Amino acid sequence: MKIDPLEVANFESNLASAFDNQELTCYAIVDKAQDRSLLQKCEKHDIGVRSKCLLPAALDSDIEDYAPHLLELSLLAADADIWPDILRSGAQHPASFTLLASRLSFDTVWDHLAAFSEVLLPDDTDMILAFWDPAVLGTLTGQASDLTLHVPAPVLSERQRSRLLHGISAWWYWDRDGNPQQILPRDNAEAAAGDLVSLPLKLTQVQVDMLVEAGVPDQLLAMVIENQSQLLWDVPVSQHYRTIEKHLLSARKLKLFGMRDILNYICAALIYGDLLQTDSTILALLEKVKAGVISLDAATKQFPDAE
Repeated sequence: MKIDPLEVANFESNLASAFDNQELTCYAIVDKAQDRSLLQKCEKHDIGVRSKCLLPAALDSDIEDYAPHLLELSLLAADADIWPDILRSGAQHPASFTLLASRLSFDTVWDHLAAFSEVLLPDDTDMILAFWDPAVLGTLTGQASDLTLHVPAPVLSERQRSRLLHGISAWWYWDRDGNPQQILPRDNAEAAAGDLVSLPLKLTQVQVDMLVEAGVPDQLLAMVIENQSQLLWDVPVSQHYRTIEKHLLSARKLKLFGMRDILNYICAALIYGDLLQTDSTILALLEKVKAGVISLDAATKQFPDAE
């Protein structure tokens, strides 16, 4: 994990300014599915004014314990002893929460974000849009400074992006390298155009495909950890995602597109390491796979024994 000290300093300065600005209120979105203790810690240290589950369908149900919550932070939060732990948690576990600043009241921010928690697919079926996940948020807005995004292009149109950021002065999250990222709204003209976008948001098939692709490395990583975790024992945890993504891109170059084939290729890459790029027998077999002459399964059965 390569954390940029300058980025951290800028983030802390911007966050302090938000707390000092009497017109702004700071909020946190805490994903209890990722860290069930973080919200409790904030409430225990009295830095949370109020909180509410962001999924309307989950309100007053058991699902609330595994859903994202909007938390209003008190002014005391800026000086609370727990604050360094919160920032450290964001860097070490980016998916656990994000922060935002707004002039709007808690209820208004909740109404706005809750309305974005559900989107319509091209066939009019609904889907949960996990914008509280930093990897999804960065992909939606196309955060150019976040070099850890698998899909860097913005999924949302400018109008849709403006609609999402309506009333939000700044939105912060941590990328996969632990560096803070700041999302800012565009100019007033684009914000006004964004107001015309109706909710629930309806995505095009291209947008759906981009969101699905954005989550592929995470799915593959979860599969490897669940089924072949020993293959990652020699890989630092901070490099798990990048390693899986690198092998995913290599699999695509071999014209492997099914999840089973890609997963098997990744496992082979973790087992054979550099031999996949240097061993003449393996290279010849993989060329046949790329040409469609043999399947990946048939090729791997002919691989030499791994040392």
